[in-house]
Amino acid sequence: MPIRVFDEEEKNIIRKKMLDEGMELIKKYGLTHTSVVKITNAAGIGKSTFYNFFTSKEVFVVELIQYERRRMMDYFHQILHGRERITVSEAKDFLQKIIFHQDSIYQYLTEQDMEMLYPVMEEQGLIQSDLQSGTPEFLFEHFEGINPKADTKVFTNFLRIMALAVSQKDALHADVLDENLEMMFETMFAYIFINQ
Repeated sequence: MPIRVFDEEEKNIIRKKMLDEGMELIKKYGLTHTSVVKITNAAGIGKSTFYNFFTSKEVFVVELIQYERRRMMDYFHQILHGRERITVSEAKDFLQKIIFHQDSIYQYLTEQDMEMLYPVMEEQGLIQSDLQSGTPEFLFEHFEGINPKADTKVFTNFLRIMALAVSQKDALHADVLDENLEMMFETMFAYIFINQ
């Protein structure tokens, strides 16, 4: 059988289809029970094609995390809609969406999943580069009402701690986790915004 060569447009379509289908499968089955075969079947491609894009399921999931982050930034630009800044209310809604949105992958990852992904993220330099991405500074520049004394590192830690809590909910009292997260959000909002 001849080997199919995809042009760049086809590659982008296939990659996006795998990422979108992979996210839906992880939401439905969790990472452990989302196999490469399930991803490729859902995307309508052969299993071997998956490995033309990703060397492992872990590499795929790390790219999925980055893909979802890019989508959130695209969403942020939609909220801005040509304005210099978004309102405090819009900023709060956006920040809560990062953690609580149904497409926030962190809701569907377990502590064991994160342990499995960590070496890939570390190998790709994503742990430190994520801390130095400039995204928090960018957000602060485009949020109204930012407290000039607020430190973007503290802000980043708030978001990371909440994402970790969501992904490690099995180690916590899950029945009150939303209440804990709301309290953390309120504390973060009081810290980063003036008069909160």
